[in-house]
Amino acid sequence: MSMNEAELAAVVEDLQSAIGAPLSGLWQPARDRVVVGLSGGPLLLLVPRGPVARIHSIGRRPKNPPRPFSFQGACRSRLRGRLVSLLKVPGDRIVRLEFTTGTLELRITGRSGGLWLLDDEEVVAAYDGPAPARLPPVAVRPDRQDQPRFEPLDGSMDRAADRYFTALERDLRARERRGLVERRLKRAIQRGRRLLGHLEQDLSRAEEGPEHRRRADLLAANLHRVERGAERIVLEDWETGQPVHVELDPGRPASDTLEQLYRRASRMERVADRVLQRMDDVEAELAQWAASLKELATADLESLEELERRLPALPSRGSDAQVVLPWSTWTGPRGERVLVGRHERGNRRLTFQVAKGTDWWMHIRGRPGAHLVLPMTRGQTPPLQHLLAAAQIALVHAKVPEGDAADVQYARVRDVRAIPGEGARVRIADERVLRVTRDASEIVGWVKDDL
Repeated sequence: MSMNEAELAAVVEDLQSAIGAPLSGLWQPARDRVVVGLSGGPLLLLVPRGPVARIHSIGRRPKNPPRPFSFQGACRSRLRGRLVSLLKVPGDRIVRLEFTTGTLELRITGRSGGLWLLDDEEVVAAYDGPAPARLPPVAVRPDRQDQPRFEPLDGSMDRAADRYFTALERDLRARERRGLVERRLKRAIQRGRRLLGHLEQDLSRAEEGPEHRRRADLLAANLHRVERGAERIVLEDWETGQPVHVELDPGRPASDTLEQLYRRASRMERVADRVLQRMDDVEAELAQWAASLKELATADLESLEELERRLPALPSRGSDAQVVLPWSTWTGPRGERVLVGRHERGNRRLTFQVAKGTDWWMHIRGRPGAHLVLPMTRGQTPPLQHLLAAAQIALVHAKVPEGDAADVQYARVRDVRAIPGEGARVRIADERVLRVTRDASEIVGWVKDDL
């Protein structure tokens, strides 16, 4: 699909009018393309390799990257003066752009193709990395009778090449982007279905809330009947007349059990409200992703890019990876992440190899357990909601019972140091502590991904 010899010859012939124009600038907006500016003349796009390798003029140069490539710097320091000649090598797809000082050689020859800066035939720089000692040999190419694949535009093959290859490149980009977006859509749908399953389990547990409140109401009405030191009391249900057994702590007043029952009922009711709202949101997302998947085949490049921005990011190892990592990943409803070590080796690797110094570390205080890492960008601090959810996840992995409390320590990863010879034990320079009560409502919408 790259420019064939007939197209190259026609375009170079059209560009002969640029000979004599002074070099006004050279830019490398991407690794695989270079733009040459000629004062009073065209902007020349040079693409050495790839499915759309070519040369032609363009109307506007692309924006440069934040960190320029070294080839751009070499050309700016060694390439000067006017364009002396623009010559296609007969019988091959090679173009030489000779300036008063310095020459650019463009080869659109597949694997042997490239773009080099020459100084009296000495290779000074290459567009894609360190300069070779000499130009690579040109692959022998059988004679072909190529014909241009496009007609002149307003009498210009150069302008026609610009239109043809811009459209071709756009189609290729759309095809590549469509494959990536399809993969991410399917991944988002799988994740959404898995999350719905977790939410349904949360909802089934939360449905016990009314039962706890009913038992608490019965106990409140019969506190005067509870004997000191009793381990249980049997009460009669007001509606059904059936006996209801309430377990008591013989070492504490019955009012403590009553308070615990009401607290548990309140937590479960909160869970139910949040779960139902989150289930509605997830079902709406799933319907949106499914509709987008059906429309993918006809979506244009702008629609694909917009859809890609709205999709959850893929894990760095790819969704098809079968390697079981020594840590699991919890993902929150707003894309927050918490990484949890699976075992001692996983804890060490997660804390001291994977985590960055700007990430945050968390652990149940005073007992063995998983290391948790909250990935953060430089200068970012996890919001309280993220911290509290991570603390709940630490309690889940430590198997702390619902309603029980524990201290959770946390710090920046850069303040965590390994203790030599002590496995995954650590020393913390700037420790902070959260006192957290296990409450399932705090992690509604979070899903555990074991990839």
